[in-house]
Amino acid sequence: MTENLKNRKQMTEKELQNKVAKFLKSQPRTWFFKVWGGGYQKAGIPDIICCVNGLFIALELKSDAGKPTALQRINISRINAAGGLGIVLYPSGFEKFKKLVEEVNLCSIPTAKLNVLRNVPISSILDTSKG
Repeated sequence: MTENLKNRKQMTEKELQNKVAKFLKSQPRTWFFKVWGGGYQKAGIPDIICCVNGLFIALELKSDAGKPTALQRINISRINAAGGLGIVLYPSGFEKFKKLVEEVNLCSIPTAKLNVLRNVPISSILDTSKG
């Protein structure tokens, strides 16, 4: 590990949430909300729910050191199986996420054809929790 990476301050989940919200607010054809968990809500719901140019996206945000729970992974998998795009997003995957949203916004084909996105090989930085 390089000295620069050792000294880098790890981004908290709250900081990532603020960064994601700011970015999503700047995007056309994008709607989103932050899920505030509590006793009156089903457990394991992703942190941010959004629709980008007709594509349903659910984001489970994690700090660099964070790990999704088994229930969070199950819910992300169910969202993917239902035709949405469920993502466990880490700070190191933010730039890839931005690129994904920008590309979806540029897409002029019907959203059903966006299924190809689910088959693109991606790293664990942008984890769709397929397995």
